[in-house]
Parts: sequence; structure tokens; C-alpha cells
Amino acid sequence: MYRNLWFHGPHSQCELPPGCITACSASGPVDDAVDFWLDRLQFDGPAWLIRQHLKGYGAWTQADLCDHQANRRRLLWLWACSSHQGEPSLVLE
Repeated sequence: MYRNLWFHGPHSQCELPPGCITACSASGPVDDAVDFWLDRLQFDGPAWLIRQHLKGYGAWTQADLCDHQANRRRLLWLWACSSHQGEPSLVLE
């Protein structure tokens, strides 16, 4: 069971911290930074909602999207990159 601190329905409840945005949207591999911030923020949400949102990108197969832990990483990374580009809120569609 997850603690839903981040999402209320399809909308994010808050913005990512600046340190998270900087670390997770840096050029090059950011896997370690994403893992650090996942734990620090207790970042999680409804598996179905995250999977549905990521499916819209068309970048992952149906089998890939069955891994909730990987989806959490993907979503945090995408959100950090969007925030870095000036879009701090996340709407899961």
C-alpha cells in the first residue's frame, strides 16, 4: 500500500523541490538521483494512474508498464524534466 502524498485524482498536489528538479533533469544518466529522490520524497501514487499516464508517451511497452517501481522512476524523471522547462504541475491523463 502506498501513501498518496503526491496526487489528488489526476492532479499533483505540490511541486517538486528545486534540488530534485536540478538533480533529476541533469544531462547524462540520473538514475541514482531519481532513486535518491524517490526515497526522500516517498514519491508514489496509484499504479493504474501512473501507468495510464506513461502509456500516453508511447515510449514503453505494455510489459514495461507492469513494473510499478520502474514507473515511479519514469514519472519522477519526466516531472523533473518538465519542471526544469517551466511546467511545475503534473496532470496525469
